[in-house]
Amino acid sequence: MSDINAVAHTQGTIPVFARWFGSWQISVTRRALSLQELTQRYDESADGWQRTIDRLGFPAAYESLLRQIAGGETPSTVLDCGVGTGAMSQALIRELKAPFALTAVDVSPRMLEQAQNALQGTNADVTVRQADAADLPFENGSFDLVITAHMLEHLPDPAGALTEMVRVLKPGGQLIACLTRRTWLGMIVHLKWRTHRVTPTQAKRLLKDAGLENVVSLNFDRAPWCRRLSLACTGRKPV
Repeated sequence: MSDINAVAHTQGTIPVFARWFGSWQISVTRRALSLQELTQRYDESADGWQRTIDRLGFPAAYESLLRQIAGGETPSTVLDCGVGTGAMSQALIRELKAPFALTAVDVSPRMLEQAQNALQGTNADVTVRQADAADLPFENGSFDLVITAHMLEHLPDPAGALTEMVRVLKPGGQLIACLTRRTWLGMIVHLKWRTHRVTPTQAKRLLKDAGLENVVSLNFDRAPWCRRLSLACTGRKPV
């Protein structure tokens, strides 16, 4: 089993496979996509991205997930880090119903265009901004809630970006992360996008190492493809 925290951030690689055979360790890694390459790929995929998400059942799955873990709270300030076409933010808007300020960031300008169009006319006061998750342009403690869906696993150093997201979270605030699961279907995603893949235990450790507490890992309870592809993990910043 590869380790998401192993050598990825120091070597710019994604761990794929690691096994011990007696005193021998055999491991395979892939070069991570650079920020420029990732931006270009997402720009190229933006027009059809929402159709793919819809076919896999993620909109309803996100809404069901948020209903389980948002705890009925209505945050006043939310950051969607790696917003894509805005699917998880739309699910949050449908679930919360009350107005809130939503800041959506992504490295892809084309994805931000799609998200802005999708989020117009909702009960959220939306601001979109092109930004790198590893270097967020916000002050410490700016947001009540930070959400991120299938963005962290694209990065050579997911732990570093997660620490940055915790930095901009208010004390007592909640972070919700959706990640690619370590399954055969997750491997297909990896082959195309060079993503990390995690187990529930690895996901929980990532959030705990970033400084969150009361960390739990949850499965998607809707849509078979979502259950096979993804898991969610959430925790709170200590007060």
